[in-house]
Amino acid sequence: MADRSVRASRSGRTTGTSTRWSSRWTLGVIVLVLALVFVLENRQPVAIRLWIPVVIMPQWAALTIMLVLGGVTGALLSRRRR
Repeated sequence: MADRSVRASRSGRTTGTSTRWSSRWTLGVIVLVLALVFVLENRQPVAIRLWIPVVIMPQWAALTIMLVLGGVTGALLSRRRR
């Protein structure tokens, strides 16, 4: 029985899902590191208006909340497509 995750292409090279997952993970880690650097560089307190109330919080906290919400949204949307 052949392994389905590795296929031989016409040029003789093997291509597989493990290479694509590795590339996705690498890109994801790079984006995450850049987002964390951006968050850590922006630590000043800011006023954020949430419809009616104005919330004053450190900018890193607001950016971290948005990073987590974006990650959760992306995970939910990618799970829905499968």
